[in-house]
Amino acid sequence: MQPTTIETLAAWAARLRFSDLPERVIEKARAQQASVLAASLAGRQDSGARKVLAATQRAAEAGRVPVLAGGFSTSRPRAVFANAAVSCTFDFDEILLLGHPGHSSVTVPLALGTELARTWGEATAAQVAANEVAGRLGLATFFGPQNGQMIPHLHCAGAAVAAGRLLGLDERALAHALAIALAQPPAPLWPSFLGPIESKILTAAQGALTGVQAAELAAAGLTGALDLLDHPHGFFRRFTWAPVPRALGGLGRAWLSDTLQVKLHAACWYFQGALDAVLAARAELAQGGGGFRPEEVARIECRVTFLAEAVTALEGGTSHGRLTANEANFSLPVALALALVNGRLLPQDLAPEPLAAQEPAVRALADKIRVQHDWELTGKLLGELDRALDLPGLLGTVSLLDLFGALRSARREFPRAGALRLAELGRAVLRAPAVLARLGRGRGRRYDLGEHDLSSLLLPISGEVEVELAGGRRARVRRDVPEGALGLPGASARALAKLHAAAGPVLGDEAAAHLVRALATAAPSQPLAEAVPLVTWNRVPVV
Repeated sequence: MQPTTIETLAAWAARLRFSDLPERVIEKARAQQASVLAASLAGRQDSGARKVLAATQRAAEAGRVPVLAGGFSTSRPRAVFANAAVSCTFDFDEILLLGHPGHSSVTVPLALGTELARTWGEATAAQVAANEVAGRLGLATFFGPQNGQMIPHLHCAGAAVAAGRLLGLDERALAHALAIALAQPPAPLWPSFLGPIESKILTAAQGALTGVQAAELAAAGLTGALDLLDHPHGFFRRFTWAPVPRALGGLGRAWLSDTLQVKLHAACWYFQGALDAVLAARAELAQGGGGFRPEEVARIECRVTFLAEAVTALEGGTSHGRLTANEANFSLPVALALALVNGRLLPQDLAPEPLAAQEPAVRALADKIRVQHDWELTGKLLGELDRALDLPGLLGTVSLLDLFGALRSARREFPRAGALRLAELGRAVLRAPAVLARLGRGRGRRYDLGEHDLSSLLLPISGEVEVELAGGRRARVRRDVPEGALGLPGASARALAKLHAAAGPVLGDEAAAHLVRALATAAPSQPLAEAVPLVTWNRVPVV
């Protein structure tokens, strides 16, 4: 009998060993750990995260599972929920193709691995297995109403895989853990994610908890519907307009972990190239001894991919009061303005006090910024994806009719995104990326994701910025691949530096330096609590 898709995913995840991981994937997983820990520690500056930590601590539940940013231990459910939530603050995480699985794929192995006295190698293998399964599920549901961090079913799957491995589930039990985790996946609503609200940080938390509980239930013998990813009325019917099932193949041969990018700016991943560019333009204009003064800016033109335009358009429909971190994370004009004012965009710049102090200057500068979609930049992104993945082949099970139906649905979901207009797409097909004209030609053609090498894929999340000063001086800079892409030289060191900068204010400089050294040199057989000493730190209570 042919195994179901869930059984195939679970069999690979259960069999994976640390020794199967390519060295480059191990180093990228190490950098991902550093990034998630940095985001979690920086989260202590966020009012919502402090409330989650305080509520977790007040519950006073006995347990040995560490709250990574809290400095205390509690029960497994409380710790899993809090760890996933706090890692979501300030949008300071990382991403792979496709999704942000680290909120579960990293936090669950670090926390449960410590509780269960696992080694760093065991925790890292669980992390990579979770990344690969969750990332494929995100890629398979790209054409759907959930996107970016708003796809928490990744965390149902990722947490189930990670927890299941650490709990010692065999292939059959792990398949049922995945089936249970995906039986009732959450579907967050955009108003809970955008605007001046704190509940955004809970996006991954319930999914992570669901996944861990699914693994525990499967360990006790509970079974689930193993055909959830194959049934015509199953998971894809609800969570995507045009499923891409070919994205679920190639396990162990094509590594989605190769596509990891660490955010060096506290903002949406789609903004990272534009932020690199605007900071380079700022530095160029500051040369000559006069420095850079934001009040001298006359205008700023910013060109971006359709992804950045869509997020900015969606956030622009939110009613704003005072300036908040959430607005800075998802409004590109506000993000660029903050970066120009401060010379950076880091979590400490998004705390309530500095935001309130700088709001007049930021608002004035943001009003001078015009963001436009550029099909050349989108074409570069699509072209690189096509080179690495063969997009027509990957989408070969999706008809052109299905693609146009998905476009119509996307227009309803993101009505302000100009790049999604049919007229714009038609002009793009005529003048730009050849891949658009080739879509639909992969039907009936054999495709195997495992035959595609992703190790050289550097995703161009491009941004081009022109800053003009009142006196007429101007700087025009374009950046394609963000500096946090882990395939770039020195990117792993930048991820560790990100952790050191975030850990210092919380742990102290000496402890932060020790944490970074320990993680940088962690060995497979080393006890996890030694490799990541953060999980045993003890500080002043957050209550």
